[in-house]
Amino acid sequence: MMRPLLLSSFILSISANAQYLVNNFDGNNGWPELPIVIDTAASNLWQIGPPQKTVFQSAHSPVKVIVTDTVQPYPAGNVSQFTVLLPTDQWSPWPEFFLDFQQKLDMDSAHAGAYIEISYDTAATWMNVFEDWVNPPVVQFYDETGDPVTPVQLSNGQTGFTGSLGSEWIWSSFCWVQSGIPLPDTVRMRFTFYSDSLALPGDGWMLDDFEYVVYIAHPISEYIKKEGFFVIAPNPMSDRLYIAYDVEDASTPVRIDVIDLQGRLVRNLVDEQQQAGDHKRVLWRNELPPPGGVYLLRASIGARKHVERFEVLGR
Repeated sequence: MMRPLLLSSFILSISANAQYLVNNFDGNNGWPELPIVIDTAASNLWQIGPPQKTVFQSAHSPVKVIVTDTVQPYPAGNVSQFTVLLPTDQWSPWPEFFLDFQQKLDMDSAHAGAYIEISYDTAATWMNVFEDWVNPPVVQFYDETGDPVTPVQLSNGQTGFTGSLGSEWIWSSFCWVQSGIPLPDTVRMRFTFYSDSLALPGDGWMLDDFEYVVYIAHPISEYIKKEGFFVIAPNPMSDRLYIAYDVEDASTPVRIDVIDLQGRLVRNLVDEQQQAGDHKRVLWRNELPPPGGVYLLRASIGARKHVERFEVLGR
């Protein structure tokens, strides 16, 4: 059996060797840049800069975003695209690779939408990422309160996103499992905004804080669910961690703590009597000490006990 100190060193070694590319449009804080290419068509609305719109008034992380025009609403009859380049040369021997980002929507749900495609053949052909038959990703989308957001069928027949959540950001994640399928040196993901001729104007689509990680641990909650009553995502976390759990009995004592790998209390998150039903808590990065690292969530929910390891990515 591996001793705790050796296990901690092993976990930290894995974390240090993970491949990590980011694009926050503000300089990446020292991390290697994830390449993003904006289509050069004259009608393309995508711009990088501080948002100054009716709904889109600030970036997820200050100060720049990529958005369908930093100032003007989108017009009717438009198609605008940009492409994210995911290098594959670092994938072996890591079993998991994932892309996550923040997005915000303000669109005419009947006549405008946003969808994402993927290409495994250097942009010769594209397929909707939700219909990827080559290597189907596991996907998760959460709003700022931790509630899931479900992709819908758009007016053009694609599966994607539309409508508006007002000021709320949606944390979005696509995760692939290494399958051994031969791949090009770059997998491409194309982000398309469209509006048809009847579309009412809106702020459109805004995205920020792209992170591309090739890692040993799956970040999606369904893959780290242990006993079915305590779920966390994303893992590793960057700016927030969603914690969801259920309470079976009325007036149940619940305590959830963050502890370090030496077993020391870092922060108490919940310590109260709670009623039966589903509960959630968001752990924000600024509630933990810098610069990041590996922690444990220790939960006591009535008679049920649970410990979950999670990582805070460094900046």
